[in-house]
Amino acid sequence: MNKTVKKALLLLPPLRRYVQQVRETKGRLNELEQLIRESSSPALRNSLTQKLLAHPAITPLPRIELGSQPAIENPRRVEVAERLLAAYHKALDDEKRSPLKREGEDLWTGLIRNELPELMSIIETHDPKKLAHFLMNFGRSFVWFGGITTCMDGYSRNLDRQQVAVTYLDKMVCLGEALGLLRLENPESGPWGTNLQIDVNELIERIEHAIQASVAPPLGIIHTDGLTTRRGLFHYRHINGLYSATRIKELNDTSGPICEFGGGLGITAMYCRRMGVLDYTILDLPITCLLAGHYLLHAVGLDSVTLYGEQSRERSIKILPYWECLGLPSKNYSVTVNQDSLPEISDNLIKEYLAQIRRITIDYFLSINHECFYPRTVDKFVAQEVGYKKIYRFKCWVREGYVEELYHIERRGETTKKGA
Repeated sequence: MNKTVKKALLLLPPLRRYVQQVRETKGRLNELEQLIRESSSPALRNSLTQKLLAHPAITPLPRIELGSQPAIENPRRVEVAERLLAAYHKALDDEKRSPLKREGEDLWTGLIRNELPELMSIIETHDPKKLAHFLMNFGRSFVWFGGITTCMDGYSRNLDRQQVAVTYLDKMVCLGEALGLLRLENPESGPWGTNLQIDVNELIERIEHAIQASVAPPLGIIHTDGLTTRRGLFHYRHINGLYSATRIKELNDTSGPICEFGGGLGITAMYCRRMGVLDYTILDLPITCLLAGHYLLHAVGLDSVTLYGEQSRERSIKILPYWECLGLPSKNYSVTVNQDSLPEISDNLIKEYLAQIRRITIDYFLSINHECFYPRTVDKFVAQEVGYKKIYRFKCWVREGYVEELYHIERRGETTKKGA
């Protein structure tokens, strides 16, 4: 169709209006496409990643990578395994006589039985060389559950490595905001979408300066997938543990003893130690104590960790089976902590733990937990107890879908209403 004919057709009012509508629609579509490009990374659009992020991922994102570091041989691995086996088997024998027992099957009981049969079989052989080899290679590939590995896990399922790196960067930025090193972005008035553009190495330097401690994760102990930085690879659990350690340190300005019910790998304990908290007690299931002992003995040193049945070292991280809470000294711990576990255990243990936490704690109980099993939540369990006064409840800075709650423990002569 030549230009003369086109011009003639456009003189017809209906056709002219149609062409104008088409042009306006195309213009609007171009505007929307530009808006989408400026507000969201195309690589992340319509993906699970966006659901995990606290910040909008606006292109271009910083150049970041997800690196991998395998565990490396260590001449002391067998020595560590010998200590772990001794502590585990003593715990297994003593659990039968413990007055505190689990009722029914909680989440972790089933997980251990179904997901860790090889580990349990090796432990039964009492062979430290086999155990050392297994623990060195444990977590080399994806596992659906979390807490005891630093590999790709269910948190980032179905994501490619670049997307996982973005989610880990997001959590590091959240930590910077929690510490007041970055301003909290405001979608109403702005700025919005700029914090993820930060140089992660610069942010880490600022975090170290603020807390006066190294944040570099100890690598080579177990397999690690993490955000690549000049300080090493940061798995999201390193960031979670670092955040918890900063909260504990703020509450515990005298660096008094700390007790944690359910410590996972012990990453929070490790970071607390770097920040000056040297007396730290972890209570957990015997098998989790074994995994935490393996990690911490290599991470902080063989003389800085006390396992169950060993001569207690005063300035050490003590790893004990859960029922040992009954024998801990009263009013000895400045802060008692529970993360990512209380709603997942049996009701009878929750009730006993809260009674023991009230007995052994001087000042505060700090909880960072999900509420997936509502109404089985920390908030509701604590409301049924006396001696707890809620100080605050808010969303955790670094963990989407987690609630951080702080309770003051009443002292003698104080009265705290039930459910306060």
